Amino acid sequence: MDTLVMSSLKTLGWLNQIKTKVLEQNNFLNYNEHKYYASFSSSETNKRVCYLNPQKNQIRLFTKLPLSYDYELEPTSATGGWAELYPTKFVIRSESKIEKAIELITSSWVFSD
Repeated sequence: MDTLVMSSLKTLGWLNQIKTKVLEQNNFLNYNEHKYYASFSSSETNKRVCYLNPQKNQIRLFTKLPLSYDYELEPTSATGGWAELYPTKFVIRSESKIEKAIELITSSWVFSD
């Protein structure tokens, strides 16, 4: 099965940096890849903490964080039940946003049920 089919070498590199740093810093998270997205889940409950949707020139990070958590968060572009579970997104458009993404992923764990 092909994974992360919409990504590019650039965004795969960013995703690998994020994955490596998050897993080094947090033994309470697991990482998984699927056809169109990657996700982090709680190692205790196996519930998803966040989703990452890598594309050619950006990665969209969908979190459980409230919009008021950080000024760089945007309302989710998702609809329905997905929007209720992951109300905010953060867009990574450059390598300079990787550290912020790592912080948001770790913080999103607190908001997972």
